[in-house]
Amino acid sequence: MKKVAVILADGYEESEAVTLIDVLRRGGIKSVVVGYDGINVIGAHGIKIVADTDFSEFKVSDFDMILLPGGFKNNEILSKSEKFHKILREFDDKKLKIGAICAAPWVLGSAGVLKNSYTCYPGFEKKINLAGFAGDKSNVVRDENVMTSRGPATAMEFALAIVKDLAGENVYNEVKAGLLFK
Repeated sequence: MKKVAVILADGYEESEAVTLIDVLRRGGIKSVVVGYDGINVIGAHGIKIVADTDFSEFKVSDFDMILLPGGFKNNEILSKSEKFHKILREFDDKKLKIGAICAAPWVLGSAGVLKNSYTCYPGFEKKINLAGFAGDKSNVVRDENVMTSRGPATAMEFALAIVKDLAGENVYNEVKAGLLFK
């Protein structure tokens, strides 16, 4: 069974985080919620999640993918964290999958793991300040081992793309049909 770490710091975007966790679990992918500063994490709109584990216990070798939901404060915290950048670079060095949606590609850019083509929430390409912004050409952009997406309304499409990559076409089609996703 594939295993994905969903990293949450205070200020995460709730709709993206919950959608990603839920859809991955529907696809038989073990999604582990990792609290960056402890297991009690409060989202941008006041919704509290109790994480499965704390970042202090995080090991890259335990996961097939690391996934970052959006949220300004969440990603501001992670974009300034050298210890988190080190983890992202280790994922990248090992060619493990990295996913980021909304404001989260900013963190990937800060860590130096964002590739030549990406998307993000409109306006965050200015914070990222790297060539390769694909704009609104696609809701999900893949480049090497990195997948990015645009924002809350694209979270389900992004999650399904991850299911397809990690669990295959058949599981993807089953989950997509069960969600009534067109």
